[in-house]
Amino acid sequence: MARNRSIFLKISGPLGLKARTNLLRRCLAVWPRRSKKLLEINCGKGFFLPFLWEHGFDVTATERDQDLRSRAVEHAGFRAEVVLACSDHLPFDDDAFDWTILHIADDDAATFENSLNEALRVTTGGMVVTFWNSASLSYLAHKLGGGKFWPWPRFNCLGVWRELKKAGAGRLTMMSVLSGPPCTWNSRRSSFFGDMITRALPLGAWCVIRMDIAPSRAVTPLPIRLANARFASSQPVMEWRCGKSLNTKIKQKRNKLTP
Repeated sequence: MARNRSIFLKISGPLGLKARTNLLRRCLAVWPRRSKKLLEINCGKGFFLPFLWEHGFDVTATERDQDLRSRAVEHAGFRAEVVLACSDHLPFDDDAFDWTILHIADDDAATFENSLNEALRVTTGGMVVTFWNSASLSYLAHKLGGGKFWPWPRFNCLGVWRELKKAGAGRLTMMSVLSGPPCTWNSRRSSFFGDMITRALPLGAWCVIRMDIAPSRAVTPLPIRLANARFASSQPVMEWRCGKSLNTKIKQKRNKLTP
């Protein structure tokens, strides 16, 4: 068991990081980043923090484990602020960030649901959820090969998709990477065509689901009632357009209707 763990960590850590970073870069390419604030929840050792900062985001990260947080601070340097926080109880105001990345770091389904709600609470523009996919070809090959050690929480991609769909906050896009067995998670051995396929299909070991939150819609136009009278025909009036000129017209109309 110890030997299996040592080998697995060796081939799945730094060697698989490049593929995950490339997938995250591809996933975030549609997001505007100038003057945009991004929160990374459960940042771990902070491997993604320099990448996020270099791509123009104003980055804040959270991590509850003290040792991991210390490593994240080393990786981030001046590029990001790393704070102590649990993913299911974030110390931020509502709508504090434009974008959020949530790395699922707990097997408990209730914790994931609470973390998802918290991420949505502090986000205005969009969110990315990353997780290790138990419905992947990699995990199947790992189990069939007799492997017993899998160091990360496992979530089924369809289950995560359903939870995000249930939130109903925006349009979803799924991508994945690391399609082969863990022993192939090396840039020299990785299957280029295999990863091209799993970017569009949830067959890779590491999945990302992006939620693009739709902007709030305008208020539905309604007729305005004035005392016991009303306009001859319904006039479309929007809450955010009620300015001086509109107020003047309302007063003039009221004066005409008053005997």
